[in-house]
Amino acid sequence: MLISRKLLSEYQGTRNKTYGRIRSTIPLITLLTGFLFIFLSSNTVRAEQAVRVGVYQNSPKVSISESGRAEGIFIDIIEAIAEEEGWSLKYVRGTWSEGLDRLEKGEIDLMPDVGYSKLREETFSLNREPVLSDWFQIYTRRGSGIRSLIDLDGKHIAVLERSVQQDIFEQFHSGFDITVSIISFKNFEDAFNSVKQGDADAVISNRFYGTLNAGRYGLEDTAVIFNPNRLFFAAPKGKSAQLLKAIDKHLVQFKKNSNSVYYRSLRRWTSEEVIPVFPIWLKGVGIFLAGIILLGFLWNRSLKRQVRSRTRLLDLSNQETTYLYKELQKYAETLEKRVEERTEELSKTNSELIKARDAAEAADRTKLAFLASMSHELRTPLNSIIGFTGLLLQGMAGPLNEEQNKQLRMVKNSGQHLLSLINDVLDISKIEAGQIDVANETFDIPESVQRVVQMVRLLAESKRLLLTLNIAPDVSRITSDRRRFEQILMNLMSNAIKFTDEGKVHVDASAEKGELIIRVTDTGIGIKPEDKDKLFQPFRQLDTGLTRQHEGTGLGLSICKRLAERLGGSITVESEWGKGSVFQLTLPLFPERKP
Repeated sequence: MLISRKLLSEYQGTRNKTYGRIRSTIPLITLLTGFLFIFLSSNTVRAEQAVRVGVYQNSPKVSISESGRAEGIFIDIIEAIAEEEGWSLKYVRGTWSEGLDRLEKGEIDLMPDVGYSKLREETFSLNREPVLSDWFQIYTRRGSGIRSLIDLDGKHIAVLERSVQQDIFEQFHSGFDITVSIISFKNFEDAFNSVKQGDADAVISNRFYGTLNAGRYGLEDTAVIFNPNRLFFAAPKGKSAQLLKAIDKHLVQFKKNSNSVYYRSLRRWTSEEVIPVFPIWLKGVGIFLAGIILLGFLWNRSLKRQVRSRTRLLDLSNQETTYLYKELQKYAETLEKRVEERTEELSKTNSELIKARDAAEAADRTKLAFLASMSHELRTPLNSIIGFTGLLLQGMAGPLNEEQNKQLRMVKNSGQHLLSLINDVLDISKIEAGQIDVANETFDIPESVQRVVQMVRLLAESKRLLLTLNIAPDVSRITSDRRRFEQILMNLMSNAIKFTDEGKVHVDASAEKGELIIRVTDTGIGIKPEDKDKLFQPFRQLDTGLTRQHEGTGLGLSICKRLAERLGGSITVESEWGKGSVFQLTLPLFPERKP
């Protein structure tokens, strides 16, 4: 009994000590649990990144409204990006010069509307994807008599302080041996007012601000335009790399979508609200062009709709081209079928031989007459379309924004493509009817070949292809049709460049056994063996999935082969799929004259 009480007493003492230790650690455990909860909770909430953006008055690209709110093209873009990235934007107002100083000191994180120059690239970090393209133009009071750079001699020129315009113009005017006095201002409003009040004779501005605001100051633009430039967001040197990277990522995506905030902002600030101020010297030209455009509108109202409808332009043009191509192909097949049927009837009934022959010839004449008439009717308005779009692209009717320039170039390219198709169809029809005449003249082979090579060199350089030429020493002169000879060479070289994405195109000319041999070798996609038989057939393109990637009429090689045969020669091809092709043109140097 004594032993049991002693054991019980020891047990109770040990238990009480254990409970005491546990109770003493409870506050520590509670505290650690609280810290852990706070730490985990803080990591589940995404903190917004504060981004300081400098703003100044340069509407419509960036400005401060009367209510004190930042606005403009750059502001619309950075606010859309900030919403996606979770940035909190803080706008820091000031002059252009103050903004550059703050950016260099790191007092702001971004400065919009920064034109590229070598000095700025060394001083700041710029994003890679350009936001806008711009140029500089000189504005003066109406009736000032300033129309060219020479007229600025001895004048006072207003510029924005520390702007790219100031740096470029100081270098630009010295090369023309004229003397000017440059007055710098902290903002464009003061610079434009100085010209309005007569303190300065002219002002240099970017085309966005000038187009939008020149009329408010009673100023007009001049023909002095210089230094196309690209505009970016800038950050302190070596800092904000992630900001610039995010801006580039979103800009690339915005530009792929015609309904993105990027294009909506351009339309808002340039297409809908901008009223261009045309110079006096351009008004007479504008009236003349307006009359011509009105006549063009009478025969093709759809052209105007195509220019205005940016999203549907390319599809409509392709549909029209495809439709015409199919109709011509269908008509050619119908005529060919009719000729075959007539031939079969002639073989069965000789009493009707003369009538059938006359009918076939009449059908052929009808075909040629139709094609000649149709080609004339189509080529006339097409030439007008190409000419008018060329005038618009040259800025004869006023400045174009980047999207308008892009869409008008597509109109011009589609017109030229359709015109080429019509010419090819007419050529192949004349060849098939035996009504194409060839000249018989003696000309210099190296001169003619080099001329064609120079004509396609720009096309090769645009694809970064190496274009080389080798003419053997014994190649000198040939008696043939020079125009048709160069037409064949042009087609073979253009095809080689078109179907070659990397590598080179080589042209080799030699003479063997009284014949001229010209080989055009490329490192392009090549031709499958089963497709070689289709290569020289009219209205056929190889079924390789390349029809939409490489546009064409399907007539070029057929025309070349027929012309080469008409000149007494031939065209052959050697090719390996995926490695390239060699097209060989063989012509007699001095063919015997046919009686």
